[in-house]
This record gives sequence, structure tokens and C-alpha cells, in this order.
Amino acid sequence: WGDCNGLTQNSVRYDSPTFGGFSVSASWGEDDFWDVAARYAGEFSGFKIAIAGAYNEVDDPDYNNIASGLGGFVPEMEYFQLGLYVQHIPSGLFGLYNFGTLEIAGGPDDINTHYFKGGLRTKFNHLGATVFYGEYLNGQDGGFNADSELDVWGLGVVQEVDAAAMSVWVKFRNQQYEDAVETDVEDFNYVGVGGLINF
Repeated sequence: WGDCNGLTQNSVRYDSPTFGGFSVSASWGEDDFWDVAARYAGEFSGFKIAIAGAYNEVDDPDYNNIASGLGGFVPEMEYFQLGLYVQHIPSGLFGLYNFGTLEIAGGPDDINTHYFKGGLRTKFNHLGATVFYGEYLNGQDGGFNADSELDVWGLGVVQEVDAAAMSVWVKFRNQQYEDAVETDVEDFNYVGVGGLINF
């Protein structure tokens, strides 16, 4: 819910080399949008830390109509997102926090998303690490009407398979939505299973 720039686009992009754990990137394209991002990853005293921040601006009305779903001319969208990941390496305990805020020119209040994830990364078998996690997301004013709120919580387990560069998982999620005009949306629960092979 917090990724507001997931569409495929024509663009040029530059990624810098990594110096001391720091790197930056920038892109431009599609007449036009642009974005910049900075990242850091490192280890200190048994802790793994990763931080990333990005700013994206789009002023192509065709792109904005697709992305926003508003169906009319939207002159500009600005999106800022920030993420922090911390893991205690000896114990495998970890926590993640992501924040995103979307501003649509001429639109209602900014759309804000907060996401928290925490869990334990351990090794029970020869396949690879097993990850247990819980998650919570709160989205504000990004729904069908103004003054809306989306709450999502979930639990899951991921099994990594090192020999195949693969992860498989099963997860449960509960989603609850409400807004000022009491849109009739029922709470929703689901169980998902999946897998990913990196190549």
C-alpha cells in the first residue's frame, strides 16, 4: 500500500558506487518524472543497519491519471519514503519501519503510510534461514473517501533455500477499513503462500 511508484516507465537512471556503505541514485524520464534516493548499509557491534530514503516527483498528467485513479487532470504528485532496518546478528532479532507520504496537487490531505515489521531470523535446518515475523500497517486518507484509515496486521514464516537462491513462505493477514462516510467495507482475512527465486 505504501509503494506509490510501481509502474513500468521509460527512464534513464544512474547508480553511484558504494563508498563506506553509502550510495545514491537518480532517474528521469517519461516527460516527465524524476527521483533521487540515498542508501546506507553497514554493521556495528553485532548489529546490521540499513537506511534508505527517496523523493519522487511526477507531473505527467497521463501517468498521474493511471497512478491516482482520479480520472481527471492531476498536475503533480510528490512522494517521499523512508525506511530503517535493524538486526541483532547474534540473536537474529530484527525490526523494520517504513514511512511514505504522498501529496497530490489540488487533492485532499496528504496520504500517509506507516509500516512496522519485526521477527526472528534463525536456522532450524540445512536448507537455510527460517524467518518468523509479525507486521502492522496503518494507511491514512488513501482510501475511497476522505478521512479514511486502513489497518493491516499479519503473521508469517519464510523458509530460505540457499542452494536454489529461493524463499518460500506462508502468511496470514487481517485488513480493516473505515472512513468518514461509513463506506460498507467488510474486514478481510486471508492466508497466502508463495515463493521467489532470485537469478
